[in-house]
Amino acid sequence: MRDNCAMALLRLIAEGIGPFERLDLDFSDGDGRPRLGPHILAGVNGSGKSTVLRAIAWALEREGSGFDDAAWKQLTLGQGGSRVLAIMRDQTECGARYALGRSVYPGYLSPGALEDWAESQAQPLLLRRVPGSKPLSNSIRLEEAVLRPGREQSQYRVAFNVAAYAPSTQLAWIDQPNLTASIGNHVHQSLAFHATVQNAAIQAWLLSLYSKRAIAKERGVSTETYTRSLSRFEAALKLLYQEDIRFEVDIEPHFQPRLRMRNHDLNFSQLPDGVRSTVGWVADFMMRQDAVHWAPELEEKRPGILLLDEVDAHLHPRWQRLLLPAMREALPNVQIIATSHSPFVISSCPDAVIHVLEVGSDGVATNRPPEPSPVGASIMTTLKDIFGVDSRFDVQTERELNEWNELSRLIASGKISPDERNRLSELTATLSDRSEELRSMVGSAVRSSDAMLDALLHR
Repeated sequence: MRDNCAMALLRLIAEGIGPFERLDLDFSDGDGRPRLGPHILAGVNGSGKSTVLRAIAWALEREGSGFDDAAWKQLTLGQGGSRVLAIMRDQTECGARYALGRSVYPGYLSPGALEDWAESQAQPLLLRRVPGSKPLSNSIRLEEAVLRPGREQSQYRVAFNVAAYAPSTQLAWIDQPNLTASIGNHVHQSLAFHATVQNAAIQAWLLSLYSKRAIAKERGVSTETYTRSLSRFEAALKLLYQEDIRFEVDIEPHFQPRLRMRNHDLNFSQLPDGVRSTVGWVADFMMRQDAVHWAPELEEKRPGILLLDEVDAHLHPRWQRLLLPAMREALPNVQIIATSHSPFVISSCPDAVIHVLEVGSDGVATNRPPEPSPVGASIMTTLKDIFGVDSRFDVQTERELNEWNELSRLIASGKISPDERNRLSELTATLSDRSEELRSMVGSAVRSSDAMLDALLHR
């Protein structure tokens, strides 16, 4: 009898990848169990956010998953050696742990070197190299890499769905959808990022569910299987966009999937880019969930790992605030790891964990310890604490406001020249015309400074 293990990421350790000499990210709940998050990777451009997602994908790569090995190897060029260790743990009471490791070295990697390194990082773990693997790319076979102390690995069956997405508008109208299109299995192109979304297969999947539900209803048999999948898809979109969105199908002139939004029937090419990108990966991930052969006790839970690069791309701030809470509710047993530049995303979800990545003056990136999402904090606080942006104004306004402040100090000290006073008046007028907020700042300050100076001169 096998335990069915629903795995999630517990820890990621890497050396010599992208801008990182050493990376150690904690995805646990603090008590040795995986935390589902969402986990949000934040930092400036070049801090390695996307690199982290691809490191996870590299460790979890399986045959046919579409991971871009050629592009990944470019991130390891010039390094003395590159390796990644993904430490996983079961979400249920099974208690199993396993590690997946990959390494790329410019020279020969001695037998057992990857295993020795992994065991030095976290024990007890079991790592097995894929038979026949070459020294330049050592892989650990997923289905062989399960261990629970005191139990045989054959007693376990790993069950989870992992997929990675980058902003993409691959979901698009097809003149005559091929109803036989299929991904075959949930692994197919699952880690291709920009190319993960399988447009033809998604449309075939949705149309098949719709038609099978209609046929089952016509025959008077249960429609539950088909209704459940369509309902999950519709529910996710309703949570995200906070409006009534329905999946519908045109029968003539061709069988066509559509979404009913704001009293309009839209084909997939007519959706706004941000909506189309999000609908694409939501549909693709749920389709892959349907393709997994779940054990009965995992059918409803459907655990997995969802990697989302630039999750806020093309989305209005209103939808950025809704995205992660919606996905947390729609996919309650899926571990979500995303990258974002948006303070609206960062502070949107009470369950979120923020992993801030920083780049030093030498170009080497490091990670800060994980911290809870700043839920309840203002956007300005998030900008300052997470993104290091101190000003709430644009660059030009910030520069002019700094100059205005310097000139105001001269007035207060009584050491301002006529030219400087004229410049202060000019800046005051410019800033006052720009916004009500600025007008209240510079107007009240000038009145106070003038009153103070007058009192000093005439007392």
